[in-house]
Amino acid sequence: MVLLALTILSLIGVFVFLIKLGILAQHRVHIKRGQYSRDDWPSVTVVIPARNEEHNLKVSLGSILEQDYPADKLEIIVVDDFSEDKTRQVAQQMMSQSVFNARCITGRPLPKGWIGKSNACMAGALQASGEYIFFIDADTQSDKSMLKSIMDFTLAKEIDLLSFNPRQLMVSAAEKTLLPGLFLSIASFMKFHESNDPDKEEAIANGQAMLFKTSAYQAVDGHTVVASEISEDLAFAKAMKERGFKIFWAFADNLMSTRMYTSAEEIWHGFSKNMNRIVEVNCFSQALALLGKSLFIAWSTPVLLLLSWLSYSSDPSQIALFTIGINLLMQIVLLITYAVLATQLFVPIIYAAFVPFGISLQGLLVLNSFRLAKQKSISWKGRVVE
Repeated sequence: MVLLALTILSLIGVFVFLIKLGILAQHRVHIKRGQYSRDDWPSVTVVIPARNEEHNLKVSLGSILEQDYPADKLEIIVVDDFSEDKTRQVAQQMMSQSVFNARCITGRPLPKGWIGKSNACMAGALQASGEYIFFIDADTQSDKSMLKSIMDFTLAKEIDLLSFNPRQLMVSAAEKTLLPGLFLSIASFMKFHESNDPDKEEAIANGQAMLFKTSAYQAVDGHTVVASEISEDLAFAKAMKERGFKIFWAFADNLMSTRMYTSAEEIWHGFSKNMNRIVEVNCFSQALALLGKSLFIAWSTPVLLLLSWLSYSSDPSQIALFTIGINLLMQIVLLITYAVLATQLFVPIIYAAFVPFGISLQGLLVLNSFRLAKQKSISWKGRVVE
């Protein structure tokens, strides 16, 4: 009877998890490539904060310099945030022959209470002249029609802050093993449809790509409003929405791509910066509960399937047979879900079998993130973030 009770509990948990994912899939909004008919384009300033990004910049800046946007309407600013490599030289060399108004500036000294990235973004914004300001990470790569596509989308919907999810590239075995499940678990906490609803409190943004209407950005004092926030993207979305500005979250797999991390170590350290903020965990008991939840979702079904089989082997009862059937059905549904996920993330379908490891990882990341938050400082890109 204990096995049956655990099976029913697992069934409910997995069902709720899948329902959340189904709602997420139903409300996904995709920005389509190249579907626009306008001739009059607003001026845009693309700001790329860069600290020790000499290798990534060749791709990210290179793809921005190839945009099919009107030359007189696009300004590109790379903010060299006191890099210790050849970031500045690479940027200057690449922009020297550009048809756009492109330049590399030196970031401003880090004021007390500011996070490095927000400070670099603010330095770029202070020199921006566009009607829109588009902040992108230095490890992104854009399709040449990206800028026109997102601007057309933004203008059509009269958006003040557009943020979107690029295609997440996964190359190494560690990325393919851990990231699909981790992304899936994170997504189960997101309410994209509520973020896009002005009457709901939910506010989501992605710091990899944030397009602001300049007047709205300035109305909230720019990055000053999120100066001390490690998760400045989520904080910015919340600040904009609270002040009555229209924010919108979308997907743009065909317009931009990025490779966030290249190894298990980078994944661990990178997501440990702010995982507790992403899932809004504020105390140790919440972190511990989330760890239990992630382990339960990831492993309850296969473990119960094994236990049911062992129980039936020793005592072939109807209850044991029933639990085998229920757990087997749930496992098949989960594997199909994981296979669809792998396909959508462009990784080999064999990695669907490893999705539970990524789901489990989120709980561990939340605990580590909470631990680091209590230390009140972490190291990132050679700086101590307090």
